[in-house]
Amino acid sequence: MIDMSKRSKKIGKIVQLATSEERRHGEQAGRSQQQYNEQMRMLDELHTFRRGYQKKNLVSSGVAAVHLQDYQSFLRRMDRAVLSQQQIVRESERNLEAHRQRWMVKRQKLESLERVLENCRQQDAAYAAKLEQKQLDELSNNSYSTRRNPDN
Repeated sequence: MIDMSKRSKKIGKIVQLATSEERRHGEQAGRSQQQYNEQMRMLDELHTFRRGYQKKNLVSSGVAAVHLQDYQSFLRRMDRAVLSQQQIVRESERNLEAHRQRWMVKRQKLESLERVLENCRQQDAAYAAKLEQKQLDELSNNSYSTRRNPDN
């Protein structure tokens, strides 16, 4: 028969390892969230800058043809930069979702292992209580036998 406390200790070590792994994946998901937030901030800044530039230059009247070509060329470059940043945001979002999913799987595994460990500890406590009661009963029976039958 396996020693009950050894079983709990072994499962406890597995829970410690799972906790470490879950924490590592949670931290990675957190870093991915920060990267996603940063990429979204940059995209918002590009949109804001483009709108501001467009509004400022639309107000100007009597613009020379060369200036108008530069203006249109700059807006096209801004549009390409926005498209490029949108792609980076999508990639960052996919990365974030993948890290979240891995973290959630590790979290669920950890919660399951913690329940198993708790059940083992409860079984250990019940076993220890039963063993203690058995020992007390035997002691009581021996004491009773000795008092009833002092010749033994």
